[in-house]
Amino acid sequence: MDARSLAVLELDAVRARLADETAFAGGRALALALAPTGEPDVVETRQAETAEAVSLLVHGAVRAAGASDVREEAAAAERGGLLRPDELLAIAATCRTAVDLRRALLDHEADAPLLAARAHRIAELLGMLADAIEAAVEPDGSGLSDDASPALRELRRRIRTLRRQAAERLQELVRSAGLKDHLQDGIVTERAGRPVIAVKASSRSKVPGIVHDTSGSGQTLFVEPFAVVELQNDVREAVSLERDEVERILKELARRVGDLAGALIDAVDALAEVDLALACGRLAARQRACPVEVADDVELVEARHPLLDPASAVPVDLRLGGLRGIVVSGANTGGKTVAMKTLGLLAVMHQCGLRVPARRARLPVFDAVLADIGDEQSIERSLSTFSGHMARVTAILAAAGARSLVLLDEPAGGTDPSEGASLARAILARLERQARLFVATTHYPELKEWASATDGIANAAVGFDPDTLAPTYTIAIGRPGASHALQIAERLGLDAQVVHEARAGISAERRASEE
Repeated sequence: MDARSLAVLELDAVRARLADETAFAGGRALALALAPTGEPDVVETRQAETAEAVSLLVHGAVRAAGASDVREEAAAAERGGLLRPDELLAIAATCRTAVDLRRALLDHEADAPLLAARAHRIAELLGMLADAIEAAVEPDGSGLSDDASPALRELRRRIRTLRRQAAERLQELVRSAGLKDHLQDGIVTERAGRPVIAVKASSRSKVPGIVHDTSGSGQTLFVEPFAVVELQNDVREAVSLERDEVERILKELARRVGDLAGALIDAVDALAEVDLALACGRLAARQRACPVEVADDVELVEARHPLLDPASAVPVDLRLGGLRGIVVSGANTGGKTVAMKTLGLLAVMHQCGLRVPARRARLPVFDAVLADIGDEQSIERSLSTFSGHMARVTAILAAAGARSLVLLDEPAGGTDPSEGASLARAILARLERQARLFVATTHYPELKEWASATDGIANAAVGFDPDTLAPTYTIAIGRPGASHALQIAERLGLDAQVVHEARAGISAERRASEE
């Protein structure tokens, strides 16, 4: 599909909303990368998966929440790398979520065979890996628990005992009458990881021990008394042994992750694909969307642009029957472009596997959706608005085929009206022969006349209330629309004499045609 057209139709905004419905990073990445396909079989499969997801969401039994995208961590472990406790805990949670998802999908295999096929890519033995990690890692992922191994439990018990003994001995020294007068205060603090007491510099010889630091004034020495040095050395030795045991356990857990790296990566892939399908189902429910019936013709009933506020957006009907093109005309701000973009975006959504916000929808599967909508001016490339549009139209004519949908906003606008109208008519005549369907907006009367006179092409008018001079945002197939430029200008406060002179300048034939 043409990336520029997808950008013009704002598929990125739809993908962002879909991503917000996912449960974890793997599904989110797939949602943001989702692209339409022109292959009918693939579209059918995608839509079937969305239908299965809608059904599963009703039961509420299938979920991907709790998983993380741990594929990089699994690959690192497979290469022999170590993993942090929090990374291991994320792997355990992902394994647990994957195994739970596997069971839930297999329980609903009759209702969701396509999604249940992912369950067979999730190895049940991942549950054993989760058990091993959860038994060793603290629930908050901050480190290993005492129960990670009997040796670790004993070492930590010994460290706590030795530290308590050292603290008690220091407190005894601080409170002793023999040292009290030689201390700056009775507080036990720490320097270089060793417990020390603050000794007056003048009393250095009265407190035997190792000096670890000096105050800025030089009046205070921070001394580790010899009475606790041996205990602290025992603490250091136990801490070193504990660190070695922690590293051994982390290496063992990483090795187990590495041994199952392939199965873990497959499980995350399956989780992401199911998460994407469930997100499609949730988005369909949020948008009150309907499935699309694949057909040769376009029929959209009460279709809504998915990015507009559903509370205020006016639904549009497009029943195009066997038409090969429509020319939409009418007042500015009347909804011509929105209606055209609604058709294009809904067609693209359908071919992404998404349901569309409409009461009923029938659409072909287009091999390409090609759009020229908006300002193509480029200062950097020295292109005028007209030149920019012509460059884009040239590319569209080169790409459009018998299964393509083409959307053109004011083709050949921004130049001499007579030449522009003739050029626009020639472009649409080419598309009528070359593309499956085109939709073009225009203010050129010549294009409206051409549409009325050409088989397979129809005019369409955006609704306009003649009393309020306000658009109704509806589309009527089969008749052209008037621009109502003079009425709108008058309503906006343009001097009445100017409007009168403008109206007098329109030929009688044109006024009759507009009437």
